Amino acid sequence: MILLTPSRNLKKETNIDYNVLGKILTIVLEHNHKKKIHLNVKIYKSRTSGTSSCYQLTKRNYIVHLDTSKSNHKWLFGSLLHELRHCIQYNLFGVWTDKVHFRTWNDYFYSKEEVDARKMESLTSQVIKLYRSFIKLNKQFRDFELGKLS
Repeated sequence: MILLTPSRNLKKETNIDYNVLGKILTIVLEHNHKKKIHLNVKIYKSRTSGTSSCYQLTKRNYIVHLDTSKSNHKWLFGSLLHELRHCIQYNLFGVWTDKVHFRTWNDYFYSKEEVDARKMESLTSQVIKLYRSFIKLNKQFRDFELGKLS
């Protein structure tokens, strides 16, 4: 299960339901990896504009500093997917990107970990569609009062 825990300010600023997003990502990633994924990710606003980053606490616990300089869903979801891929790389494959060990920016940019994380970003549009459909479905469920028999 992927548990996304945003700071209060980030949740308010981005207006994203991180519980829904975490459930969608859990279903998609566990199904495709054919393994249970256990990630606890605390998400804070990045203090460096244009830069998102991920820090490993343990094999299951991570901190993500999410760049909110662009407030559209495509940017936010793409950045989050990229950083979550780094978490998955360590959680499932035991690989962690230590930016310090790269001699040049080119070495870092073309490393297998970064290329893989950028591939994860290509899922952004589909994840946004799933997210918006799920939110719409929940709203209709409430509007039709299907939670009770009336």
